This record gives sequence, C-alpha cells and structure tokens, in this order.
Amino acid sequence: MNLDESYIDSLREKAEQALTVGDIPKVILIFQEMEQAGVWQITARIAELYETGYKHDKCEFKRDLEEAAKWYRKSIFESDDPIAHLGLGRMYFEGSVTVKRDVAQAQIHLNKAYINDVPQAGIYLGIMSMFGVGSEKNLEEAEQFFLTAATGGFPLAYRYLASIAISSGKPFYAIKMLIKGFFLTMRLKIQDRNHPNLWGVGESWSSDVLEFRRTHDNAVKRNAAK
Repeated sequence: MNLDESYIDSLREKAEQALTVGDIPKVILIFQEMEQAGVWQITARIAELYETGYKHDKCEFKRDLEEAAKWYRKSIFESDDPIAHLGLGRMYFEGSVTVKRDVAQAQIHLNKAYINDVPQAGIYLGIMSMFGVGSEKNLEEAEQFFLTAATGGFPLAYRYLASIAISSGKPFYAIKMLIKGFFLTMRLKIQDRNHPNLWGVGESWSSDVLEFRRTHDNAVKRNAAK
C-alpha cells in the first residue's frame, strides 16, 4: 500500500494536539485512521495506550487490559509487529484478571520480540533465566539477556547484572554495573524525566517471581507424590 504522506502527517499533527490536552480517546480514533491508511506500526501503539493508561492534569484515561490484549493480538496477526509481541508477552508474564499469567506464552512472544531487536524483552527473559521461571535457572543466559537490554539503553538491566555479579562473587564488576546504570539513568533524565527507558518491574517483583517459583516447585512435588 502506498502511503499518502501528507495525509499521514496531518493525522500525526492532530494526534499530537490531542495528546497535549490529554484527550486519549481522540488520539486512539486518529491512530485508527492512521492504521486504516496503512500505518501498520500504529496498531501496537493503540494497544500500549490501553495497557498503560494515561493521566494528564485533570484528564485520566484508565487502563483497559482486555482492549490492550485485543489490539496486541490484532497487530501480531496482521503484521507480526515485534513491539506487539513485547506487549503481549509482558501481559502474559505479569498476569491480570483479563490475561492470566502464562509463562510459556510469555516466552514465545518475548523471544519473538528479542530476536527482532527489541532489547527491552531481554529484561523479562533475563528475569526468567535468573530466577528459573518457566525454565531452568541459567545465570549465564540471564546475563546475556540483561547485557542486550543494557546496551539497548535500559538502566534497570544494569541492576540485574550487578545482582548476578554479586551472587557470582564479582563485587567489583557489580559496582561497575551499578555505576554504568547510574550514569545512563542520569543521561536519560536529562533528555526527559519521563523517558520511556526509565521503567521498572515494581519493587516487589523479585519476591513475586520467587513466590511464583515456590508455588511452581510445590505443585511439581505434589504431582510427583501422587
């Protein structure tokens, strides 16, 4: 499909104006027009808006995970967008009332994003390998996933690299990773205090993963005892 660039530019400008005042429903309608005009990458962006929600002054657009999953799946079906694989994989990994936690499905989608140069997926895959969630614990593999994410500009990956270094008896390397993470964080904050690379998986995430692992192990033991 040949894109009408002037028409797409006009829609993009309208979307930016709507975003400035926090009118997310209007942004989504404009994005849908862009999708119909042939901008296939916008489908996953619609899903992201539903997944994350948006708050601007007195305007609030609440999260709708059911809609998010629907748009991510649409994007995957129609264009196999790696960003949509990341989003749906993230939703399967974290779990919700709408999309139940499914580590196997999460791995499929996150791996698809990872091999298509979406470094953020490396953090989730690294966590899986580091804690043995959905697969055997493998710190070497986890380290490679985190290195990819760190090189891709995600400071959180350095924290996990430092943690692996400490558990492997490499305190100086751990300090090096923490320092790198600190300076990358500062650099991104200078660009934008809300830079999209400045994100976390939640303060309780490590304990949540460990609890998931304990639950999984107990289930395996119970099934083996039957």
